Amino acid sequence: MNWYKKAQEDQDQEEYKDGTLEEDLPKKNKGGDCYMVSAKYLENEYFKGNKNLVLVHGEVEGQGAIRGLRYGHAWVENGDMVIDKSNGKNLEIPKVIYYSIGNIKPNEVFKYNYEQMLKKTLESGHWGPWDLKTRL
Repeated sequence: MNWYKKAQEDQDQEEYKDGTLEEDLPKKNKGGDCYMVSAKYLENEYFKGNKNLVLVHGEVEGQGAIRGLRYGHAWVENGDMVIDKSNGKNLEIPKVIYYSIGNIKPNEVFKYNYEQMLKKTLESGHWGPWDLKTRL
């Protein structure tokens, strides 16, 4: 194998902040739909008249097979409640519990109202993350 091909393969291998390689993650924990689903939920609720919701991007700490791994995630907040519709979930729990379970640092999240979310989506051409610096 030549050095260029080897370098490309090494570069393609995602390594997360804790040193975990993407290939080491269980299949069910790879990828996800949180950014798209959360943005679409915010949009749907906005047009139903619920203009108080905010889209949130932040890093959470994994549970189970990915315990301790921090990764980017998206959810929606309605005051002191969190709504997480990612990967088929229909979770609505108090924000204080959600932040505690996910070891979320409140000063490291990015929040967007509907207009901000729409602008970021149109400018970037994707669902996010936009301002959050994360490996996942």
